[in-house]
Amino acid sequence: MFDLNSLSPSHCRVGNWIVHNESAVLISTEKDIAKAAGVSIASVSRFWNAVGFKNLKEFKQFLKEKRDVTPAKKLLNTMTDLEYSNLQSHHLNRSIQHLQATLNFFQKETFEQAVSCIRNTNKLFIYAPGPSFGLGELLCYRLRRYGRDVRIIRWLGSEIMEELIHIDEHDSVLLFSFGRLLKEAEVLLKHASQKKCKTIVVSDQSVLEAPVKFDILLYADRGEKNEFHSMIAPLFLMENLIVEIGKSGTSLKNMEQLDLLRKRFKDYLPR
Repeated sequence: MFDLNSLSPSHCRVGNWIVHNESAVLISTEKDIAKAAGVSIASVSRFWNAVGFKNLKEFKQFLKEKRDVTPAKKLLNTMTDLEYSNLQSHHLNRSIQHLQATLNFFQKETFEQAVSCIRNTNKLFIYAPGPSFGLGELLCYRLRRYGRDVRIIRWLGSEIMEELIHIDEHDSVLLFSFGRLLKEAEVLLKHASQKKCKTIVVSDQSVLEAPVKFDILLYADRGEKNEFHSMIAPLFLMENLIVEIGKSGTSLKNMEQLDLLRKRFKDYLPR
């Protein structure tokens, strides 16, 4: 949207708040924004010109047009960029950019907390809506190999309560939140907070606003809002999580047991 590195400290605070609260901007006044960003109203008024807009009204119009994006338009925006370039090489370069952006935000301590959380939990509940469903399935498949009790929450709407009744303080919840936090995800976080169980959120937002506090945020870049969203970085992050969890003695023991079963029944169920 705009380059925060080129802005003054006060304008950077305004810009950073706007980047992570686009929906709120549409219904905010300059006074609201100033209070939320912790700057003066005058700083907010000068901010628009610094980022190429006349005023807040013009910026709101820009946001409204930007938000009116369909999946078809996203793909069209991406294809437009390819007009004078090779498709495969362009996609590879974009993938590298997504991975690099993810690594730039990578925090080893936070990642290790997520690994420890999953290793030590009783049950791991995964909520993976929409395009993240494949990531949830992969995580479930691999972690169950390690002997982990992993359960994917497949219900939508009020039926999600069918899963909530099985979550207690010894469990953990891992949910994917790309673009925005869905209502089901909000309910999960609220319930997990009440039960005092650990929560891990995988998101394409480096700062995610939620109705209640969650424990761990893992960031994965998927590109700009108005282009085709890549899953290469989230997949990279999940595979690293799987590999790290697999290094424990218990996980290796379960893999050895799986290998013995394959040898025992290879004549019945050849691979």
